Amino acid sequence: MADDGMLLNFELGDAPLKTQVKFTGGRWRDRKRAEKSVKRWQQDPTASATPQNRRDGGEQDSSRPPKRQRTENGSLGRNFGSRSAADGQPDGNRAPSHAMKTGQITSSLFSSNPAPVTNFDEPAAEEVEPAKPSNAPLTEEAENFLALGLSRRVAHHLASKLEMKAPTAIQKNTIPQLVKEDSDAFLQAETGSGKTLAYLLPIVHRIMRLSLNDDGSSKQTKVHRNSGLFAIILAPTRELCKQIAVVLEKVLRCAPWLVCTTVIGGESKKSEKARIRKGVNILIATPGRLADHLDNTKVLEVGTVRWLVLDEGDRMMEMGFEEDIRTIVGKIRKDKLDKQNKEGVVLDGILPSRRVTVLCSATMKMNVQKLGEISLQDAAHITASKSDMENDAAGGATEAVFSAPSQLKQAIVIVPAKLRLVTLVALLKSTFARKGSVMKAIIFISCADSVDFHFEVLKSTKTLEPPSPESSPNAKTHSPHTDTTVAPAAYITSPANPTIMIHKLHGSLAQPVRTSTLNAFSACKEPAVLITTDISSRGLDVPAVELVVEYDPAFAVADHVHRIGRTARAGRPGKAVLFLLPGCEEGYKSLLHSTAPTNPELYETVLQKGLATPVDLPTPTNSDEASKKQSWTARAEALQLHFEQRLLAPAPGATEDAEEDTQTRTGKNGKQYKTRPTKPKDNPLLDSARQAFRSHIRAYATHVREERVYFDMTQLHLGHTAKSFGLREAPGGIGGGVSRRTHKPTTTSKGGASGTKRTFDDRDGGDARDGENPSVDDDAARRMREKIKAVMNVASEFNIG
Repeated sequence: MADDGMLLNFELGDAPLKTQVKFTGGRWRDRKRAEKSVKRWQQDPTASATPQNRRDGGEQDSSRPPKRQRTENGSLGRNFGSRSAADGQPDGNRAPSHAMKTGQITSSLFSSNPAPVTNFDEPAAEEVEPAKPSNAPLTEEAENFLALGLSRRVAHHLASKLEMKAPTAIQKNTIPQLVKEDSDAFLQAETGSGKTLAYLLPIVHRIMRLSLNDDGSSKQTKVHRNSGLFAIILAPTRELCKQIAVVLEKVLRCAPWLVCTTVIGGESKKSEKARIRKGVNILIATPGRLADHLDNTKVLEVGTVRWLVLDEGDRMMEMGFEEDIRTIVGKIRKDKLDKQNKEGVVLDGILPSRRVTVLCSATMKMNVQKLGEISLQDAAHITASKSDMENDAAGGATEAVFSAPSQLKQAIVIVPAKLRLVTLVALLKSTFARKGSVMKAIIFISCADSVDFHFEVLKSTKTLEPPSPESSPNAKTHSPHTDTTVAPAAYITSPANPTIMIHKLHGSLAQPVRTSTLNAFSACKEPAVLITTDISSRGLDVPAVELVVEYDPAFAVADHVHRIGRTARAGRPGKAVLFLLPGCEEGYKSLLHSTAPTNPELYETVLQKGLATPVDLPTPTNSDEASKKQSWTARAEALQLHFEQRLLAPAPGATEDAEEDTQTRTGKNGKQYKTRPTKPKDNPLLDSARQAFRSHIRAYATHVREERVYFDMTQLHLGHTAKSFGLREAPGGIGGGVSRRTHKPTTTSKGGASGTKRTFDDRDGGDARDGENPSVDDDAARRMREKIKAVMNVASEFNIG
């Protein structure tokens, strides 16, 4: 029986079958736009996902400008994903990005990036033999502290207790001068060369001679803490004052009858007055607090003061302490010089017969010369090199070349703005990949808000209990002040180093918090990272710092040299890495002085090395599975997507449908009212990212005038820079317009190379949140470049405290 069915023949042709893509969620217009993009892409796979651009470099419709994608708050935002062809960066035949539920567009990390100017195909410079450490102690057998004129008691204490048997070059040239002569001195040497001990040892030696005979036996009249104040040491920051005090206390263990103390900002004046009243022989202070005590503390007598030391003089002038230093020098010189103290101990003949001023500075900039005119009289110029001193004495050049230590290895990484965050994670991950390779690293960032954000992003989200003495070797150093500034790190751990501690430090923190955080970083027995501002760039000597990362370039070249000087100290090896954007910033490398050739490298090298293994993500997101892919590019994009999803996650305790929740309440008249729908709160990490972005842009404009040709605000891409903070679009409010500001900036700096008054606050304008007035976001972003040019003319550290 024949089949009663119907047989139909269809000719399908040679074209492949096209799958129907259906979009759900989001807004109606976004779904329609995405469907049209997919349809156009299916018709011509070589075309881009947007009608304005083509990935194959084909013709474009120049009659219409590219449209901006409309975001959920109604403002126009940049569609970063649609700019790849316009910027001439092919991205392969990738499916078009689709709009997420928030209405924002996810862009690729490796598209639309500007092309670097540097030619990376050039052959690398020939490797030279490892340079001998330029700041290491001398190795000659005849060179010891006893031969420099110090007492046998001091020399034995340095060799046996402090394990210092030979001096450095600057100590060899400085100690005999300050021990035998009574003239002023200007010390100039590279970082980590031992300038602090160079001026401390002669002062301690001569004060000890008031109590000891030449053979080391004790005199009948021994000076003590009430015998008078003999030396005052000024330093620009509180951390440097604390460090000088720690070094001095170690030296004074050979003379326990002598006492030193600090008077710095952020601490109780009452307790400082009590310590001064009990008696002190050497006082370490910041200029502002010392000027305050000279005016208001009657027990502070300076008649017996023989030494005034100005450490990091160039930094004090930059921070606006010129008037305070004038006041201090004037009051000390105004008081009559006592030839004997209240107890009748004769001071002349042992101590200097005049007041000696010692100025320490790394450079001979104009502000340092001005400070020398204020404080020095017929000063001797002392450097680490004997030839420089002879040339200066003969009337030669007065400006010594200041460079980094010769054993310091410097690297420059050219990183596009969008890839900065993932490249930083990859660099740290590869750094701590091997156990014992690097113990401590310091990351320098331009402003305090950015430090807070990167600390919150990179720290682990797991809550830890306070360590017990039995469970952790760091329990003794644990302090309640460090609960918000010290935490285990995420993303950068490895099987070799499963625990890495991360710290943050900036001038906006309270002084007890700053002190405890720095102590915790110094005493940490596990691998540790310190994220900080320029507050840590001067004079700090932290053991085992083997890596310095300049995530944001310094505001001036001199600050760059001080930053990288936190490693490779006292002859130890070290490495410094500088992040630069492709384009005009690449020319900045011509200003850097390095003893070894520095070849810039592209970010791809760092990403390939750091993302060779999967990254352990601390919080679950939709990108967790993608992060386990084998390709380093896929892992980088998954990591960036993870950061963005962390910022877009609802705040703790908030629900996605919070806007729909309404409640009914009963009024006094008995009527029932429906409450307004509650809007879900933003993630605190999202608010931190927005504020960090604003502060970063303002800080970018504070580079010194001579270097702004390399840090051009008009060349900075706001959208790409926003992605380095985990944001998908640049927030508004950068210009700090009156309508978007709730408070006026109150911090004023009188310093700077030009001596002009400036008003700055790295949190200025940050109280206005995105979404309150969306219509002004784009206008503020467009006006920002014009406004920011005239904001600041000199470099300074934000919120130095």
